[in-house]
Amino acid sequence: MLIAVMLLCTIAMAEPAARKRKKVAVVLSGGGAKGMAHIGVLKVLEEAGIPIDIITGTSMGSIVGGLYAIGYNADALDSVARAQDWSYVITDRDDQRKLSLNNVRKNYTYALSTVLGGGKRKLEPGGLIKGKNLAELFDKLCVGYTDSLNFSRDLPIPFACVATDIIKYEEYDFHSGRLPQAMRASMAIPAVFSPVRIDSCVLVDGGMRNNFPVDIARKMGADIVIGISVHDHPKSVSDVWGTMSVLSQIVDANTKNKFDENKAATDVYMYVDPDGYGAASFSAAAIDTLIRRGEEEARRHWDELIALKKRIGVSPSFRPKLLHPYQPEKVADDDEAFNAKKLSRFYAGFRFDSEEYAALQLGLDVPLQKPIPMNTELTLRLGKRLLARGEVTFLPRSFTRPKLSFTFLRNDIDVYINGDRDYNIQYNQFQSEFTPFNFDLRHFNFQLGLRWDYLHYRNKLGSESSQQMSLINEHYFSYRARINYNSENDWIFPTRGARFNAEYVYLTDDFARLEARSADGESSTRKLGLSDVNADWRMSFTFGDRFTLQPMFYGRLLFGPVLPLVFANTIGGDYFGHYIEQQMPFAGLGCMEYVDRHFVAAQLQAQQRIGDNNYLLFRFAGAQHAEDIKNLLDRHTLLGAQLAYYYKTVIGPVGATLGYCNRTKEPYFFVNLGYEF
Repeated sequence: MLIAVMLLCTIAMAEPAARKRKKVAVVLSGGGAKGMAHIGVLKVLEEAGIPIDIITGTSMGSIVGGLYAIGYNADALDSVARAQDWSYVITDRDDQRKLSLNNVRKNYTYALSTVLGGGKRKLEPGGLIKGKNLAELFDKLCVGYTDSLNFSRDLPIPFACVATDIIKYEEYDFHSGRLPQAMRASMAIPAVFSPVRIDSCVLVDGGMRNNFPVDIARKMGADIVIGISVHDHPKSVSDVWGTMSVLSQIVDANTKNKFDENKAATDVYMYVDPDGYGAASFSAAAIDTLIRRGEEEARRHWDELIALKKRIGVSPSFRPKLLHPYQPEKVADDDEAFNAKKLSRFYAGFRFDSEEYAALQLGLDVPLQKPIPMNTELTLRLGKRLLARGEVTFLPRSFTRPKLSFTFLRNDIDVYINGDRDYNIQYNQFQSEFTPFNFDLRHFNFQLGLRWDYLHYRNKLGSESSQQMSLINEHYFSYRARINYNSENDWIFPTRGARFNAEYVYLTDDFARLEARSADGESSTRKLGLSDVNADWRMSFTFGDRFTLQPMFYGRLLFGPVLPLVFANTIGGDYFGHYIEQQMPFAGLGCMEYVDRHFVAAQLQAQQRIGDNNYLLFRFAGAQHAEDIKNLLDRHTLLGAQLAYYYKTVIGPVGATLGYCNRTKEPYFFVNLGYEF
């Protein structure tokens, strides 16, 4: 009995002592990518054994703080930050891994893509970026905490974050609601990310009213506050000189609201200098540096942190138990749920090069459910090569997706011989194709169909001795089988994966044969159609994390007694099918030239990445061609080389190429801005 009484007294005495431990809050400022430094500070706080009872944050501070509050310790946050493809996350692009090859191709054709439709996941307009990918990332990371919650009662660590209501221009503090939505609203930089609408409020970045919410932590019961700020240095007059710097200064000026009084209310204040980095510095190198700077700043306060433990009321050896993120047995793939209901989408692309000058291409995808499920695609290209295309893909509940398309092309083509222009030909091409068998699998597409081409020749310009095609209008029917495979991680600057395309075409003008005209055009006979076999295969082998070798093999073989000149082999330029469908690239040759019926080539490209988005490319190519395949190795070998520099931007690659080949025996220079189309 005496022992029981003593035990009860001990427990009674221990409870007040336990309640005497002071509550510690960590406050994380906004700052975009600069807020990655918060992760480094949290690592040192964990190492020092500082208990964290409350977290508040703004913008990036709300993201780091919100995830920490639901169990992501500092090491887990470090892994999450480094694992993301931020160039994808902070855009509205679709996840390439979940798309058909046709839709992936659009990601490397158009600079702008925007959803026109709605649904349950309707995204509000009001910014350049709707934040679709950010919202989906937050939903995934916050799994288990995506319902409407009380952030002080329902989260492992009480949490609050700040947004700004631009209707009343008032601070909007999140203490409850959907955590992913609160984080998304807190970092919605005005005009960059679309705002979040809740009831009558239109919410944007909380930094506009309270970028360092120490006052909120105090209201939540914090006895001791550790604050971390990553704000930029004040700008001078000479720093504010352009549109973006003026906008940046306006944002910076607004983020100073309440900052001085909040800073004064901290017990330990840490400032991580972000010099050299900005709100959009999401490169791997920048993230690594910012996290390291956060650690270094926290270690400069090490003695202060150890001394703080006594004020808190814990022993020097105290170590709080680290939390871990919730791991459900099976997580629903939110991307698949989102993509299950396809939305109307508008695309726009712009390019400039030194051959064709400016060009604009627009695209529109419209899904239809009635009378049967189908997807309609419209494409319009304006420039030297005019194109208008309509395509309908039927979506029955079967393995194949039949496709019907009609295309109009207005071609204006210069043809060269050994580097000298031979002639210019202008013609309209009307093309209709029915593909009853169209099968998609991840990275793979197979098509089998029938196509009709009508060629209406408009004009030709060249010397009398030039090799010119006839201006007699023609029509053709062709049977086509195509295989396309692409597992490359980037279609322009790949570092892993492979690409393989192969096609067989049987060309006729009456579904079975081709008409062969005499030299004077007075007589003709019917002969077998033209068989066209073409393929290309590219692989990528990376050494280290910056240097990649890419061998490529390609060619086109034509069999048959009749060869219409409009379908003959042509080479030149950097791209397949750029000027005309059968065009093949060749390093060092900038213009389009005809070659013999049978053409095979090999190319080796060395790709060196410099920094994050700069690429230096060297290509060397060799080829053989002949009229008769058995004489393929008898001809003089074509050789070419080129050196290129490109900078990877959100609107496509920007750069220049210098090349030389033994066919033209003269260098060529090519400038490109934007994606190829």
